[in-house]
Amino acid sequence: MDSTAAADFSLSTGGAAQPASPPQAAAAGALSSPQQPPPAELVSDSSSQVPAVPLPLMGTHTTAIVPLANTHQVVSLKLTNTNYLYWRMQMKPYLLGQGVFHFVDGSVPCPPSYIFDSSVGSSSIISPSFLHWKQQDQLILSALLSSLCVDVLHLVVDCSTSHCVWRTLEKALASPSNSRIMQLYGSFQDLRQGDSSVSLYMQQAKLLFDELAAAGRPISLEDFNLYVFRGLHGEFKDLVTSLITKAEPLSSADLHSHLLTHEFLHKNSFHSTVVAPSLPQQPPLLPTPQFSTHHAMSHHSPNFSHNRGRSRGNWQQPKQGPICCRLATKPLAANQAQF
Repeated sequence: MDSTAAADFSLSTGGAAQPASPPQAAAAGALSSPQQPPPAELVSDSSSQVPAVPLPLMGTHTTAIVPLANTHQVVSLKLTNTNYLYWRMQMKPYLLGQGVFHFVDGSVPCPPSYIFDSSVGSSSIISPSFLHWKQQDQLILSALLSSLCVDVLHLVVDCSTSHCVWRTLEKALASPSNSRIMQLYGSFQDLRQGDSSVSLYMQQAKLLFDELAAAGRPISLEDFNLYVFRGLHGEFKDLVTSLITKAEPLSSADLHSHLLTHEFLHKNSFHSTVVAPSLPQQPPLLPTPQFSTHHAMSHHSPNFSHNRGRSRGNWQQPKQGPICCRLATKPLAANQAQF
């Protein structure tokens, strides 16, 4: 029986298979057994091609440090006493985009600075989580302070965390106190256009509108329209009359558009009545001196000087009339006396 027939006979009769060679057995064992992790010595061996990178705080939710190095390029507006809403409108999306706003709003508080050491029975080991949190929070604090103007830095001198700075600025510049609300309402009632353009006037009105909303006392669009209308120039009365009769109040954007169009169409009248100052009146021309008239008459009339003595008795000075008339009649009388 040849080898092929013997193999067929063995399979058909259920005979035991021949034992495999050692290399085949090793390969089969590697496929059947689960893969084991490499030893720690191989990972940390300095002669390996890929060096081992230490990952601090493995098993925790700690993330990498965000440097926040380009804050001045993204948040170009520095905070003053009057532009808190505009500053927050730029700063908050930036911090949210960097994934660090939870440090600012206080949702991630500071962890304990020390952890318990069981070997000595006391809390003598500095917590790595605390070090990581402190480093990230100080970077956020530096970014916030760099976006403040000198006028408001005194408000956050005692603040040591980013959350403290954020809350202090919010309380000082967007406080819902009664005194601040009364101040905003008073500024709205006293708002006048004056010599300002429509764009600047609407910017001031919109800022007061947004500050009242941030303070928790928003005003309706009807009141906003009325405040804006009563502060406009008299040249807008025709437009105000047509807009105030609308069934629905206008939004700030629509109202701004209407006012800009009216200002453009009546630009010349605005320039003459509002922008251009009144020109000073020119002084009147000085009158011609009397001696020049007398000199001119004596120069053009040769008989005036020669016949003066002969006509002195016959010529009489008129009682009324300007000086020029007297000078004009005197040569005529002299000439008549000559004939």
